[in-house]
Amino acid sequence: MNKKVLFLSLLFSCGIFSLSAQEEFSRDLIPDEVEYGQPNQTYNTYKTTWKKNAFKDNWTISVGGGAQILMGIDDNKGSFTDRVTFAPQISISKYFSPIWGLRLNFTGGSLHGFNDGSYGTYVKWNHGTKNYMGQSVVGTSGYPTTVGAGMLTWDPTWNSRWDLTTPSGVGYNQSIIGMDGDNYYWIPGRENGALYMDHVRYFQFNVDFMFDLFNLFGNYNPKRFFELTPFGGVGFYNSFSHMGNDNIMLVGAHAGLIGKFRLSEKFALHAEVSGSVVGDSFDGQTGDNQSMDGIAQATLSVAYKFGKTSWDVAAPMDAKLINKLNNDINILRESLANQKCPTCPPPPPPVEVRPTAPVQDIKFLPDPVFFRIDKSVIDQSEWMKIDKAANYLNQHPEVNVVVTGYADKKTAYPEYNMKLSERRAKAVSKALIERYGINPARVSINWSGDRIQPFTVNEWNRVVIFVIE
Repeated sequence: MNKKVLFLSLLFSCGIFSLSAQEEFSRDLIPDEVEYGQPNQTYNTYKTTWKKNAFKDNWTISVGGGAQILMGIDDNKGSFTDRVTFAPQISISKYFSPIWGLRLNFTGGSLHGFNDGSYGTYVKWNHGTKNYMGQSVVGTSGYPTTVGAGMLTWDPTWNSRWDLTTPSGVGYNQSIIGMDGDNYYWIPGRENGALYMDHVRYFQFNVDFMFDLFNLFGNYNPKRFFELTPFGGVGFYNSFSHMGNDNIMLVGAHAGLIGKFRLSEKFALHAEVSGSVVGDSFDGQTGDNQSMDGIAQATLSVAYKFGKTSWDVAAPMDAKLINKLNNDINILRESLANQKCPTCPPPPPPVEVRPTAPVQDIKFLPDPVFFRIDKSVIDQSEWMKIDKAANYLNQHPEVNVVVTGYADKKTAYPEYNMKLSERRAKAVSKALIERYGINPARVSINWSGDRIQPFTVNEWNRVVIFVIE
């Protein structure tokens, strides 16, 4: 009878460690049993709790290119075909749940802008003295020679874009440059609608927040053929010194939409449209009737996914079931303690044993405190174990306790697990001192991360153990 009760008690004790840990698990799927999720079930993505994947999972890199146009002052006056240029693109992204993720996006190239030289101030005027007012042509007929409003509209690099000499070879005269009050303007542009082309060479990278629209509002399906992903974020833009433009670095806003076509578990095709808004000085000119410059892009890229690409449902155990099993164990323990053995054989004669080295007697309280994966918050079901530890300390004022935290080895990396086990130990120590009034001098903490694994079952090592001194 005693052996049966003892066996049942041990069996339930092993089971309760797993249940008390509130383990988040997912079932192994049978291939072709279902399309997605757990067998014979679908899951609303937003309302479902998902198991956290490792940092190395759910990465995507995409490489491609497409078309882009600049939308600044007078740019809409140029022909569309002359404005369109090639836009290379590289992006690296990571999803932190089935719904949302972050990405770094890199692009650039040469943008074609247009200007009629009628209005606006060129950024070139405001940088240094070497190119101040086109030093090489200062004093030439028709050009300003003093600082003032005459700095407006005249571009010192027109001579690199156009042959502005007259047939007689005089060059740079009043037939080219006109005056409107104190402002200079280009006569062919204002009076005849002539345009000259700006060549803006630039580079940009963006940090974008993105979310999958169908997953947010529908069921989880990693095999969905098509997905829409809106995104938005901030960008850093640098236009380089080139053909009259100075080097300019700006911060702007970036947003767009990605259409994702699933080709296989690892490969996809991304069709993206995006727009950026930056400061008016980006293309080298400010003023006129436009206070911002814009960049529009449409690209097509091939994407490759790294690591695990799917997500598993986290299913915590029922707290009522855990409490019931804990009560069953307590009943079995009490029953075992009350059992008597009327026919026990006499004990063997005492044997004197002289140990060669002192043996350290280490005592553990029987109920460790388990934690959920990557958590240091004490679950409601675990408080009764801290309550037991506090009662023991109150009944034995001569002993002290070392609260030791651990983390499981299969989740995260050693440095992170060391900090996680520290937070767990401190949470339990704080509960003993502040909630149960245990003297802080009797409570010390220790943590071992995943260097030591007290249990053979990996998930049980998300734990805090009480060591009695």
